Amino acid sequence: MQEFPHILSECEEINQVLHKPINSTQRIKYTCLNVSQNYIILGSTSGSIYLFNREPCTFRQLIPLSEGIVSHVLISPDEKIIALATTRGIVCVVTLKPTIKLIATSNEHAYEKIMCLCWNDNSSEIYIGDGTGKVSAIVLSVFTINGMFQSPSCTLMNLDSSIVQLNFSLPLLLISTLTRCYICDTVHEQYKQIGNKARNGEFGACFYKMQIDKNVKTSTIKKEQDMTKKKSSFSLISESNSNIPESISPKIFCARPGSRFWEISANGVVLKTHQFKELLAIPPMKIHKVTKQELEQRQYVNHSWTSQSINFPQLFVIASKYLFSYTSNGLYILDLVNPNVILWSNEFSNITMVDVIENKIYLMISDNEFHCLTLYTLDALILHLYYTNQYYNCLETCITYKSQLSKLINDKHINDIYDIESNQRKLENDEISVLLQPLISILKSNLNPSPIKLDSGIVVVNSGNLKQKFNEDQQNKLTHQICSSTESIQISSVQNTCSDIKNILELNSNLSSTLDENLIRKIQIDLEPICTLSSSIKTSMTEKEMEKFILEIRKKMDNIERLYKTLPQFKDLACDIIDNAKINFTKTFLTNVSIELLRSTMNMIIIDHFMGAFILINSSNYKECTCGFPFPIDQIKEPSFLEIGKILLQKLVNRSTEKCINLCNRVPYMWREYTSLYIKQQYAIEDILRQCLLTQDSVTLSIILPILDTNQWKLITIYLKKMDDKKCLFCEKLITLETNVSSINWNRVIFEVMKKDGPDIAMVFLKKLEVLFPLKSLDKSIFQSFIFTKILHQHGLQFAVDFKCNSNIYGYNTMCSTKIRDQLIKVLKKDIAQFDNKNILSTGAHHWGMQYKSKNKSSTCPCCTLSLQTSVLLDNNGIAIFPCGHTYHVNCMIEKKLTKCNLH
Repeated sequence: MQEFPHILSECEEINQVLHKPINSTQRIKYTCLNVSQNYIILGSTSGSIYLFNREPCTFRQLIPLSEGIVSHVLISPDEKIIALATTRGIVCVVTLKPTIKLIATSNEHAYEKIMCLCWNDNSSEIYIGDGTGKVSAIVLSVFTINGMFQSPSCTLMNLDSSIVQLNFSLPLLLISTLTRCYICDTVHEQYKQIGNKARNGEFGACFYKMQIDKNVKTSTIKKEQDMTKKKSSFSLISESNSNIPESISPKIFCARPGSRFWEISANGVVLKTHQFKELLAIPPMKIHKVTKQELEQRQYVNHSWTSQSINFPQLFVIASKYLFSYTSNGLYILDLVNPNVILWSNEFSNITMVDVIENKIYLMISDNEFHCLTLYTLDALILHLYYTNQYYNCLETCITYKSQLSKLINDKHINDIYDIESNQRKLENDEISVLLQPLISILKSNLNPSPIKLDSGIVVVNSGNLKQKFNEDQQNKLTHQICSSTESIQISSVQNTCSDIKNILELNSNLSSTLDENLIRKIQIDLEPICTLSSSIKTSMTEKEMEKFILEIRKKMDNIERLYKTLPQFKDLACDIIDNAKINFTKTFLTNVSIELLRSTMNMIIIDHFMGAFILINSSNYKECTCGFPFPIDQIKEPSFLEIGKILLQKLVNRSTEKCINLCNRVPYMWREYTSLYIKQQYAIEDILRQCLLTQDSVTLSIILPILDTNQWKLITIYLKKMDDKKCLFCEKLITLETNVSSINWNRVIFEVMKKDGPDIAMVFLKKLEVLFPLKSLDKSIFQSFIFTKILHQHGLQFAVDFKCNSNIYGYNTMCSTKIRDQLIKVLKKDIAQFDNKNILSTGAHHWGMQYKSKNKSSTCPCCTLSLQTSVLLDNNGIAIFPCGHTYHVNCMIEKKLTKCNLH
């Protein structure tokens, strides 16, 4: 898989939305920022908190408080509680769910400058660090949240200098000060110093979280929850006395002077030092912005840069893979596993506060300006813009980064993108979409196509990069998102204590579930009403009842799909599960519904629903070009619920040609039914020639080809040439097929014409084909079929003999068997050898194994006037029957040298 360069893109404008609640006043300013899975939280000079939905960014509500100017704000991992610190050193705890309420305040740091806040993983403790080096904790409980008791707070340790950063990973608390780093065991209430070398300055530290064994993690949570004693001061221990299990700790990275990082074990042992000073000697990356600026102003910087010695004051994990840090004038994304600088940027100055969630960076600038940046690889950015229908921006991005793209993708079909740099603003969206399609196809193939098997047994195919998202760190996020999508954060009445305890226990149970179980369980609950509704359908429904049923089931399904679109990182997985459910519901509908209702109704809501259901069940293999024209088909099969498809075409043939063609394109077998209806209506046959050819279906072609005129056959020749060149028959762009599509089987087409219209018309059709393009690939079996089909037709049996068929499909397998066929060949050779003039066989006497029995026993030969049953004259030659019905002894015809009936 090719590695594409990374880009920081500002695709979303959030500044105006965030400032909207305070636009009416000059007095209130924002002071701090925090971002969670679903929310953006801003503290203010008024002491209040402003709460916003994160995606999409919209104002949710104001939480008024009066404890002073807010300096730090931090929402809990379960998104139910907000902790905030004021400039007076007061820490407040506010619940959001089930109701908004100030539940606790702490004065442990009164009149000191609070530097940072940190939650533990299960949202039960808040750790606070101040400018003197004091670290304290506020312990929450069910009773605290419900306002029954004040939350206890205590000082855990007093360190030698100001706290720079706090970071938590169950059960460890990581503390970075101006001089040292410390690792704390919150269960055993012990802490130790990391390394021996001191430093002087603001240097961050964080856990580089990897997946932790679930059993170990669960047992640790339980152990924490079982502790009933009040938190007390932590004791400093030596390295040899550590009780921290090495296996449950993620890596730890601590920033050091001179652009260095320590990699540290959970026991506080420095494993290695990573040096980035020289690696940072690369030019800064320009921030990619989706705007209407001129391309020349946004070209990629490509000049040299000197090495950089940087003190990284805060460390974050971004995209579950890299470390992110910032200074007041720079943003840095580093790979410490395979030491490398992913990118850095100096585009923003006076950065005051930053927060990171997933692959997004939220910036707060000193002049109260906000930015949201997203870390993409170049291919992911292009795909994101394309699939969100931002075609112009997608094209502009390709042109801006064409030097990088051209190095990674050497394909002549994408050169058109680079050739229109001066004209792209003249193109329409549809034109840009078609232009980009070759590149999009290549980029899609760069994704991981392997299927994912969930613990439940469900296999999700075409997962793209979803597999990377299925890790332990994402499980709680999904639960929070689903809950947040359905719950309201508005102020509600206080529930009784027992009910709250039950809700919290249920939440904790959900948090310990696996990702797929959470998602599938939630979708099952949402789909249950639709399942019940679809099972209630009856064949006795009236037209009005059916319309009501359809509208209700559509509404419910639309609501569910809209809900899961709010989870972009899990949208593909959710859509796969929902699509499978829709197919099951549709099968239930088509199985139980009354076909007679469809036949009699003219209600377009009902007809359209039947059509959508029929297409959904039968169009799984449909593929089309970027222009919307279908691709050639490798095989065609009879659809499920065929009778419903036939009725739909009969009802729509006079009302909507477009709908009929769409149905046939999606379910190609239906061209067999539609072409006959289409021809009867005397519509322009040229309009469907291309689609019929693309089916490569012998039956469909046998219906439409024999009626074509000379000009239409010229079109067929052109279309066949394009198909051989693997070009789209509409836009003529090259198409790539996953399977090798076979060419048209002309033997089968000719036989289908013979079966439908008889051997005479089939022979005319064959001669026309030979004139237009000689068919060297015709099999001898088709000529054998001609001969014996003609014999049967002469005797009133309207049946086509298929010599290519070795099975008893039609009930005449003996005539087509290999043994009989060989005997007939011998007879034909014997007949030919008896005549010097081979032309006699074209109209003359021959028997070819037939035995004639006249109904009139007194019938006589017109030549000799003797009975036709005279054994001597019959000999081995038998009799000859002419189309006029007169019958002769073959011996008499030979003797008289007759080649035709002389009674006319």
